[in-house]
Amino acid sequence: MDEEIGEEADKHGMTYSQYVRQALRESMGTPFECDDAVLCVDENGQNQRNGKGAV
Repeated sequence: MDEEIGEEADKHGMTYSQYVRQALRESMGTPFECDDAVLCVDENGQNQRNGKGAV
């Protein structure tokens, strides 16, 4: 995969990093399943979903 990314970057006249950043910007999804992602937990690792926003 690494070599393929480098080859595609060369085809488009970009550096490896530029190509990866552009691909991420244009990406509409993720290959990972994130059905119930938890973005933060308290110091005890507890998921505190209380439905309130920032105060």
